[in-house]
Amino acid sequence: MATDSQSVFILPDPLKEWPKKRTINSHYPQVKGQSSEWIQSFHTLPSRVKQVLDISKVELLAALAYPLENKDVLRASCDLMGLFLIYDEYTDAATPYEAQQLAKIVMDALQNPDKARPAGECIIAEITRQFWQLSSKCALERSRDRFIKAFRIYTIAVGQETQDRVRNITRNIEDYILFRRSTGAIKATFMPIQFGLNLPDEVFEDPVIQRLTDACADLCTLVNDLYSYNVEQARGDIHNIVTIVMHHKKIGLNEAMKWVGDYCSEIVHHFLDDLRYLPSFGEEFDGQVKHYLDGMMYYVRGNDAWSFESQKYFIEGGTDIQKSRKVVLLPRTNRQINDDVINR
Repeated sequence: MATDSQSVFILPDPLKEWPKKRTINSHYPQVKGQSSEWIQSFHTLPSRVKQVLDISKVELLAALAYPLENKDVLRASCDLMGLFLIYDEYTDAATPYEAQQLAKIVMDALQNPDKARPAGECIIAEITRQFWQLSSKCALERSRDRFIKAFRIYTIAVGQETQDRVRNITRNIEDYILFRRSTGAIKATFMPIQFGLNLPDEVFEDPVIQRLTDACADLCTLVNDLYSYNVEQARGDIHNIVTIVMHHKKIGLNEAMKWVGDYCSEIVHHFLDDLRYLPSFGEEFDGQVKHYLDGMMYYVRGNDAWSFESQKYFIEGGTDIQKSRKVVLLPRTNRQINDDVINR
């Protein structure tokens, strides 16, 4: 319960009209243990990363985000969510040079999953190698190629983000939203939905499909920024749409929250309109296109639900906050930066 001396802000709920409801993958109980055991086998992970993994419940995120996928793809998705979290934790504490080196070894591991990693290398390369050695087996060739390309885009963007942080750069609103699609790894995140699909490039190049994909991507990243704002502002992070809007529009926190919520609601409306004009790609592909679109829509909803059901953004009372939308503003703390992150 907030006291009179505590600042409270209101979280908007831009997904009220979203067509998909919370659904969880039926393979979750079995796959959860397998993926968790795999992550825990990397004993040299820094204790702080292990703590974040514990509160983040990445297996739950995957099960909520990919409810339509089979057991093998769900396992790949669980492992991928863990990899993303670990990579974020390492790069959040990295210098631009260190982020560049992390990207280099991770991409090498993805492209050479059967090659042993050199002794003394940062553990994240071996995590990446093992992840892709197993997960690539459940992905068709087209999807494997697209995944590696999408992951490269993500690592490059994260490197650029470290440059922004060092230079204390605040991007404008439009630029940030576009940039966030890359730093949020959304293209790579949507790839497990494609692992079992044999769709040609022409489908993904279609303007309607591109708009629908971008809409889901923006909803994932911007809604995530709404929910993560409190913990991020507490440690001084500026890579958040709420901070960007407050800065450029010179408005307060609740006004910025409302602005972002209204913006996301507009995305939802445009998405639903575009669905009405979805073209046919022929009998061979229409069913697969439906799976892809349904998968993205479930991801948007699953990401929203997970934000309140894990402790990543709300240490206590997440499901209560989900109902009330009221959040007590956390005090600022000194951000702890790990030294020599590459060698851990």
